[in-house]
Amino acid sequence: MIDVIDNISAYFDNDMINIIYKDLKSNGLSDEEVEKLLKEKYRDLPMIEINIFQLNNYKLGSIGFTSRELENLKIDFVEEKLLSNDYNGDNPTNKIVYLKVLFDKESKKILGCQIANEKNIETRLNAIKNTIEKGGDLKDLVKYKVNPTDNEWNPDILNILALTALGKNKEETHDVKAKDVENLLKNKEFLLDVREDYEYQYGHIKGAVNLPLREILSQKDALPKDRDIYVYCRSAHRSADAVNFLKSLGFEKVHNIEGGFIDISFNEYHKDKGNLENSIITNYNFD
Repeated sequence: MIDVIDNISAYFDNDMINIIYKDLKSNGLSDEEVEKLLKEKYRDLPMIEINIFQLNNYKLGSIGFTSRELENLKIDFVEEKLLSNDYNGDNPTNKIVYLKVLFDKESKKILGCQIANEKNIETRLNAIKNTIEKGGDLKDLVKYKVNPTDNEWNPDILNILALTALGKNKEETHDVKAKDVENLLKNKEFLLDVREDYEYQYGHIKGAVNLPLREILSQKDALPKDRDIYVYCRSAHRSADAVNFLKSLGFEKVHNIEGGFIDISFNEYHKDKGNLENSIITNYNFD
Protein backbone atom coordinates (compact mmCIF):
# COMPACT_ATOMS: atom_id res chain seq x y z
CA MET A 1 0.00 0.00 0.00
CA ILE A 2 1.27 3.47 -0.88
CA ASP A 3 0.25 6.29 1.43
CA VAL A 4 1.24 9.33 -0.61
CA ILE A 5 -0.29 12.79 -0.76
CA ASP A 6 -0.20 14.84 -3.94
CA ASN A 7 2.29 17.38 -2.57
CA ILE A 8 4.68 14.94 -0.85
CA SER A 9 7.57 16.71 -2.63
CA ALA A 10 6.93 19.80 -0.49
CA TYR A 11 8.15 17.93 2.60
CA PHE A 12 11.48 16.73 1.17
CA ASP A 13 14.60 17.82 -0.68
CA ASN A 14 15.49 16.50 -4.13
CA ASP A 15 17.68 13.64 -2.89
CA MET A 16 14.75 12.27 -0.89
CA ILE A 17 12.40 12.86 -3.82
CA ASN A 18 14.71 10.63 -5.89
CA ILE A 19 14.08 7.83 -3.37
CA ILE A 20 10.32 8.38 -3.58
CA TYR A 21 10.50 8.30 -7.38
CA LYS A 22 12.33 4.98 -7.42
CA ASP A 23 9.90 3.42 -4.93
CA LEU A 24 6.81 4.50 -6.84
CA LYS A 25 8.21 3.48 -10.23
CA SER A 26 9.36 0.07 -8.98
CA ASN A 27 5.83 -0.60 -7.73
CA GLY A 28 4.10 -0.11 -11.03
CA LEU A 29 3.20 3.57 -11.40
CA SER A 30 3.65 5.19 -14.79
CA ASP A 31 5.93 8.18 -15.37
CA GLU A 32 2.86 10.41 -15.65
CA GLU A 33 1.39 9.15 -12.36
CA VAL A 34 4.67 9.56 -10.51
CA GLU A 35 5.41 13.03 -11.85
CA LYS A 36 1.88 14.15 -10.92
CA LEU A 37 2.48 13.08 -7.32
CA LEU A 38 5.87 14.79 -7.22
CA LYS A 39 4.96 18.00 -9.05
CA GLU A 40 3.80 20.19 -6.15
CA LYS A 41 6.59 21.56 -3.95
CA TYR A 42 4.78 24.25 -1.97
CA ARG A 43 3.33 24.19 1.56
CA ASP A 44 2.71 26.70 4.31
CA LEU A 45 5.88 27.32 6.32
CA PRO A 46 6.29 24.31 8.59
CA MET A 47 5.59 24.17 12.29
CA ILE A 48 7.66 21.81 14.40
CA GLU A 49 5.59 18.77 13.62
CA ILE A 50 6.59 15.31 12.49
CA ASN A 51 5.44 14.16 9.05
CA ILE A 52 5.72 10.47 8.14
CA PHE A 53 4.72 8.85 4.86
CA GLN A 54 4.58 5.11 4.18
CA LEU A 55 5.75 3.90 0.79
CA ASN A 56 6.11 0.29 -0.29
CA ASN A 57 9.80 -0.09 0.45
CA TYR A 58 10.41 2.88 2.72
CA LYS A 59 9.06 5.05 5.45
CA LEU A 60 9.94 8.68 4.86
CA GLY A 61 9.87 11.30 7.59
CA SER A 62 10.51 15.02 7.86
CA ILE A 63 10.40 17.76 10.45
CA GLY A 64 11.10 21.46 10.16
CA PHE A 65 12.37 23.17 7.01
CA THR A 66 13.63 21.78 3.72
CA SER A 67 16.72 23.20 1.98
CA ARG A 68 14.45 24.76 -0.63
CA GLU A 69 12.47 26.65 2.03
CA LEU A 70 15.62 27.84 3.83
CA GLU A 71 17.07 29.13 0.55
CA ASN A 72 13.85 31.06 -0.15
CA LEU A 73 14.03 32.57 3.35
CA LYS A 74 17.68 33.61 2.73
CA ILE A 75 18.83 31.66 5.81
CA ASP A 76 22.51 30.73 5.87
CA PHE A 77 22.36 27.01 6.59
CA VAL A 78 24.40 23.83 6.23
CA GLU A 79 23.18 20.32 5.51
CA GLU A 80 24.90 17.13 6.61
CA LYS A 81 23.89 13.74 5.24
CA LEU A 82 24.62 10.17 6.29
CA LEU A 83 24.00 6.88 4.50
CA SER A 84 24.55 3.94 6.79
CA ASN A 85 23.34 0.50 7.70
CA ASP A 86 20.77 0.96 10.46
CA TYR A 87 22.38 -0.88 13.36
CA ASN A 88 20.67 1.02 16.21
CA GLY A 89 17.26 1.33 17.78
CA ASP A 90 14.54 -1.10 18.77
CA ASN A 91 14.64 -2.78 15.37
CA PRO A 92 18.25 -2.96 14.12
CA THR A 93 18.55 -3.87 10.45
CA ASN A 94 21.25 -4.03 7.84
CA LYS A 95 19.06 -2.02 5.48
CA ILE A 96 20.36 1.35 4.39
CA VAL A 97 19.09 4.44 6.20
CA TYR A 98 19.22 7.82 4.50
CA LEU A 99 19.47 10.63 7.05
CA LYS A 100 19.94 14.39 6.69
CA VAL A 101 20.06 17.25 9.21
CA LEU A 102 19.83 20.95 8.32
CA PHE A 103 21.29 23.50 10.75
CA ASP A 104 22.08 27.20 11.05
CA LYS A 105 25.64 27.90 9.91
CA GLU A 106 26.53 30.21 12.80
CA SER A 107 24.52 29.02 15.82
CA LYS A 108 24.45 25.31 14.80
CA LYS A 109 20.79 25.20 15.83
CA ILE A 110 18.75 22.44 14.17
CA LEU A 111 16.45 23.71 11.41
CA GLY A 112 15.13 20.48 9.91
CA CYS A 113 15.64 16.77 9.39
CA GLN A 114 14.66 14.22 6.74
CA ILE A 115 14.99 10.45 6.91
CA ALA A 116 14.23 7.41 4.75
CA ASN A 117 14.33 3.90 6.18
CA GLU A 118 12.22 0.81 6.78
CA LYS A 119 12.19 1.24 10.57
CA ASN A 120 13.30 3.52 13.43
CA ILE A 121 11.82 6.67 11.89
CA GLU A 122 9.65 7.95 14.74
CA THR A 123 12.26 7.76 17.50
CA ARG A 124 14.81 9.78 15.54
CA LEU A 125 12.33 12.45 14.47
CA ASN A 126 11.17 12.76 18.08
CA ALA A 127 14.80 13.32 19.09
CA ILE A 128 15.03 16.16 16.54
CA LYS A 129 11.70 17.59 17.69
CA ASN A 130 12.78 17.62 21.34
CA THR A 131 16.12 19.22 20.45
CA ILE A 132 14.47 21.97 18.38
CA GLU A 133 11.81 22.71 21.01
CA LYS A 134 14.51 23.17 23.65
CA GLY A 135 16.49 25.50 21.39
CA GLY A 136 19.22 22.92 21.06
CA ASP A 137 22.05 22.71 18.57
CA LEU A 138 24.36 20.07 17.09
CA LYS A 139 26.26 19.67 20.36
CA ASP A 140 23.01 18.81 22.14
CA LEU A 141 22.15 16.34 19.39
CA VAL A 142 25.54 14.63 19.77
CA LYS A 143 24.74 13.90 23.43
CA TYR A 144 21.03 13.10 22.99
CA LYS A 145 20.03 9.58 24.06
CA VAL A 146 17.99 8.58 21.02
CA ASN A 147 17.23 5.11 22.33
CA PRO A 148 16.40 5.59 26.04
CA THR A 149 15.80 1.86 26.56
CA ASP A 150 19.54 1.16 26.18
CA ASN A 151 21.11 0.26 29.53
CA GLU A 152 24.23 2.10 28.42
CA TRP A 153 24.38 5.00 25.98
CA ASN A 154 24.97 3.52 22.55
CA PRO A 155 25.60 6.20 19.90
CA ASP A 156 22.81 6.26 17.35
CA ILE A 157 23.50 7.18 13.73
CA LEU A 158 21.76 10.49 14.53
CA ASN A 159 24.43 11.22 17.17
CA ILE A 160 27.15 10.22 14.70
CA LEU A 161 25.72 12.49 12.01
CA ALA A 162 25.70 15.47 14.39
CA LEU A 163 29.29 14.73 15.45
CA THR A 164 30.38 14.46 11.81
CA ALA A 165 28.70 17.78 10.99
CA LEU A 166 30.50 19.54 13.85
CA GLY A 167 33.83 18.11 12.76
CA LYS A 168 33.41 19.08 9.13
CA ASN A 169 32.32 22.59 9.90
CA LYS A 170 35.70 23.40 11.44
CA GLU A 171 37.36 23.51 8.07
CA GLU A 172 36.44 24.22 4.49
CA THR A 173 35.12 21.14 2.74
CA HIS A 174 35.39 20.40 -0.97
CA ASP A 175 32.97 17.49 -1.12
CA VAL A 176 30.93 17.03 -4.29
CA LYS A 177 27.24 16.17 -4.46
CA ALA A 178 25.92 13.16 -6.38
CA LYS A 179 23.92 15.41 -8.70
CA ASP A 180 27.17 17.02 -9.93
CA VAL A 181 28.76 13.78 -11.13
CA GLU A 182 27.37 14.17 -14.65
CA ASN A 183 29.24 17.47 -15.03
CA LEU A 184 32.43 15.82 -13.76
CA LEU A 185 32.14 13.26 -16.57
CA LYS A 186 31.43 15.93 -19.17
CA ASN A 187 34.59 17.73 -18.04
CA LYS A 188 36.55 14.46 -18.23
CA GLU A 189 37.54 14.63 -14.56
CA PHE A 190 39.34 11.74 -12.85
CA LEU A 191 36.85 9.56 -10.93
CA LEU A 192 38.17 6.97 -8.49
CA ASP A 193 36.02 4.06 -7.28
CA VAL A 194 37.50 2.64 -4.03
CA ARG A 195 35.05 -0.25 -3.64
CA GLU A 196 36.02 -3.88 -4.09
CA ASP A 197 36.21 -5.28 -7.61
CA TYR A 198 32.97 -7.30 -7.30
CA GLU A 199 31.09 -4.13 -6.27
CA TYR A 200 32.57 -2.24 -9.20
CA GLN A 201 31.64 -5.00 -11.65
CA TYR A 202 28.02 -4.99 -10.49
CA GLY A 203 27.65 -1.29 -11.26
CA HIS A 204 29.84 1.82 -11.50
CA ILE A 205 30.22 5.26 -13.04
CA LYS A 206 31.20 4.86 -16.67
CA GLY A 207 34.88 5.70 -17.10
CA ALA A 208 35.71 5.53 -13.37
CA VAL A 209 38.98 3.88 -12.32
CA ASN A 210 38.62 1.08 -9.75
CA LEU A 211 41.23 0.96 -6.97
CA PRO A 212 40.03 -0.69 -3.74
CA LEU A 213 40.81 1.27 -0.58
CA ARG A 214 43.15 -1.47 0.71
CA GLU A 215 45.31 -1.15 -2.44
CA ILE A 216 45.78 2.63 -2.47
CA LEU A 217 49.17 2.61 -0.76
CA SER A 218 50.67 0.03 -3.12
CA GLN A 219 49.13 1.64 -6.22
CA LYS A 220 49.42 5.33 -5.32
CA ASP A 221 51.93 6.01 -8.12
CA ALA A 222 49.21 5.14 -10.66
CA LEU A 223 47.15 8.14 -9.50
CA PRO A 224 47.66 11.65 -10.91
CA LYS A 225 48.97 14.26 -8.46
CA ASP A 226 48.46 17.11 -10.93
CA ARG A 227 44.71 16.55 -11.38
CA ASP A 228 41.61 16.73 -9.21
CA ILE A 229 40.55 13.27 -8.07
CA TYR A 230 36.89 12.64 -7.23
CA VAL A 231 36.45 9.60 -4.99
CA TYR A 232 33.35 7.50 -4.35
CA CYS A 233 32.40 4.21 -2.71
CA ARG A 234 29.09 2.60 -1.69
CA SER A 235 27.90 5.18 0.84
CA ALA A 236 30.77 7.73 1.14
CA HIS A 237 32.46 6.20 4.22
CA ARG A 238 35.37 4.40 2.56
CA SER A 239 35.78 7.27 0.10
CA ALA A 240 36.10 9.76 3.00
CA ASP A 241 38.85 7.55 4.44
CA ALA A 242 40.47 7.37 1.01
CA VAL A 243 40.42 11.17 0.65
CA ASN A 244 42.09 11.66 4.04
CA PHE A 245 44.64 8.92 3.28
CA LEU A 246 45.50 10.38 -0.12
CA LYS A 247 45.96 13.82 1.41
CA SER A 248 48.41 12.32 3.89
CA LEU A 249 50.30 10.88 0.91
CA GLY A 250 50.65 14.31 -0.70
CA PHE A 251 47.61 14.36 -2.99
CA GLU A 252 46.18 17.84 -2.49
CA LYS A 253 43.28 17.91 -4.96
CA VAL A 254 41.07 15.04 -3.80
CA HIS A 255 37.32 15.28 -3.18
CA ASN A 256 34.72 12.97 -1.68
CA ILE A 257 31.43 12.41 -3.53
CA GLU A 258 28.67 12.72 -0.93
CA GLY A 259 26.28 9.80 -0.57
CA GLY A 260 28.44 7.48 -2.68
CA PHE A 261 27.14 5.16 -5.37
CA ILE A 262 23.81 4.65 -3.57
CA ASP A 263 23.02 8.36 -3.79
CA ILE A 264 24.29 8.48 -7.37
CA SER A 265 22.01 5.55 -8.27
CA PHE A 266 18.88 7.22 -6.88
CA ASN A 267 19.77 10.46 -8.65
CA GLU A 268 20.43 8.81 -12.00
CA TYR A 269 17.36 6.53 -11.83
CA HIS A 270 15.10 9.56 -11.44
CA LYS A 271 16.94 11.54 -14.10
CA ASP A 272 17.19 8.89 -16.82
CA LYS A 273 13.91 7.09 -15.96
CA GLY A 274 15.72 3.77 -15.58
CA ASN A 275 17.22 3.84 -19.08
CA LEU A 276 20.80 2.70 -18.54
CA GLU A 277 21.70 3.21 -22.18
CA ASN A 278 21.65 6.96 -21.62
CA SER A 279 22.89 6.83 -18.04
CA ILE A 280 26.31 7.77 -16.67
CA ILE A 281 26.36 4.48 -14.70
CA THR A 282 26.43 0.85 -15.82
CA ASN A 283 23.88 -0.38 -13.24
CA TYR A 284 22.05 0.85 -10.14
CA ASN A 285 22.65 -0.10 -6.51
CA PHE A 286 20.14 1.10 -3.93
CA ASP A 287 21.32 -1.01 -0.97
